[in-house]
Amino acid sequence: MKIKNKKILVTGGAGFLGSHLADALVKQGARVFIVDNLSTGLKENINPRAKFYNLDMNSPEIDNVFKKEKPEIIYHLAFNTNVPKSVEDPMFDAGSITGSLNIFNNAVKYGVKKIIMASSAFVYGNYPSRMLPVTEEHESQPVSPYVVSKLTAENYLRYFNKTYGISCVILRYATTYGPRQVRGAMADYIRKIDSGLAVEMFGDGNITRDYIYVEDNIKANIVALGLETKGNVPVINLGSAKETTLNELHSKIAKLLKKPDAKPAYYNSRPGEILRFCVSNKKAKKELGWQPEVSLDEGLKRTVAYFLRMKKRG
Repeated sequence: MKIKNKKILVTGGAGFLGSHLADALVKQGARVFIVDNLSTGLKENINPRAKFYNLDMNSPEIDNVFKKEKPEIIYHLAFNTNVPKSVEDPMFDAGSITGSLNIFNNAVKYGVKKIIMASSAFVYGNYPSRMLPVTEEHESQPVSPYVVSKLTAENYLRYFNKTYGISCVILRYATTYGPRQVRGAMADYIRKIDSGLAVEMFGDGNITRDYIYVEDNIKANIVALGLETKGNVPVINLGSAKETTLNELHSKIAKLLKKPDAKPAYYNSRPGEILRFCVSNKKAKKELGWQPEVSLDEGLKRTVAYFLRMKKRG
């Protein structure tokens, strides 16, 4: 699909992933509109050529944005992503569900042609190692309210597709990382190791994650615009199909920061934790012609270098 001059709304466009996506869309000539309440996003992330609305997804003013801008495409990335917080307070993610519904309702009302939703591969839950990497056919296993909220938003999207015929794609992300990331374990590891502080690691460090560099994630999102949905809602994993333990991640970051002797502080495992995490990307290769190109070592090198540049700037 040609992107030039397309009117595209990016929810969460001031955040880590959303800002990178907005930059890529603007670069290709799209007319980009951003909705973000800046709860985790940053004003400095916002592309100057994108139009910004400082709004929560649940705001009734969202209707006016759609009425005025008439977006043709929506990338829905805005969502609470603090999994431990969702376990502590199951109501925490309720706003993400109602906010998503508000976006989808207005998409139908104002004739949006396509919605691409950022979901999470955490929805698969805990599968034994012999069943990894998990494919899109694996059953979801909600282990946290965060996962429940993602699945609920996915199901609302399926409803709008079946009822109103709006074209939709669901992308289930592995753990995405890179420049501008300020939240999540990896960003925390970099900050603390650099500061000489012990990283808090829950469990014995053998929990695994599947890491995908932000540049690769964005390329898949762009390609997904041209995916023929054929009346269904395709679900596609975006991951490396490789497991990395938290201990391995810590060691790699410590070496890049020239602090190879840094040691984490281990704590008891938390409820709602995904223990083994690795997703297949075979469907992405087949349907999108996509596969990750940036290795974890290269991606970490770029990410740490960005952190050090920002630190130097103050």
